[in-house]
Amino acid sequence: MKIESTRAFKTLESFKKSGFVSLLSLVAEDLSPNSEGEDEFLLTYTLYNPVTRAFEEIETLVNSEIQSVTTLFKSANYDEREIYDLFGIKFKNHPNLKRLFLEKNFEGHPLRNDFKQAETWSERAL
Repeated sequence: MKIESTRAFKTLESFKKSGFVSLLSLVAEDLSPNSEGEDEFLLTYTLYNPVTRAFEEIETLVNSEIQSVTTLFKSANYDEREIYDLFGIKFKNHPNLKRLFLEKNFEGHPLRNDFKQAETWSERAL
């Protein structure tokens, strides 16, 4: 199911109320640049209903910022931090949005299509 990013929180909240109580994964994909030349990312939320054993995927396109769902799903905390660190997508109202893998002073986000590594490992060895 594809939804507008402004409706993501409300849609996920509705799914949770209907029994989809587990967020199994949240993944990002860089689609940049879009047809207007802007940054665009696809976020995919995978939900699970343990009673009916049903899965649901919710997809939304986001430019650079979206509402955090950590208040709905505690498991989103790690996924949102990882996506922030590697893609640079900001999650509004996240309780601890900071880098997870990379150093604080690391410049850029390595999984973005526009990321340019300053130098390769082999160049450092020279």
